[in-house]
Amino acid sequence: MPDPKEWITVKEAAFLADRDVRQIYRWIDNGLLATRKTTRGVTQVLSKAVQRIETEVKRGRPKGSASRR
Repeated sequence: MPDPKEWITVKEAAFLADRDVRQIYRWIDNGLLATRKTTRGVTQVLSKAVQRIETEVKRGRPKGSASRR
C-alpha cells in the first residue's frame, strides 16, 4: 500500500476529514493546520495534521449557541 501524501490540497483535506472545504479554511484561519503554498498558489495542508485535528474537534454547533431560525 502506498504511503499517503505528506501535503494535500484543501479539497483533499475536506474529503479526508469528511468536512466542508470552509471548515478546513476555518481550521487554517484559527492556526490549527500547518499550510504552504505551491508555486502555482495552491494552498496545501499537512495530511497528518488533518487526521489529528479531525479526531480532536467535535462536530456540530457548540452547546448554548442560538440556531439561525
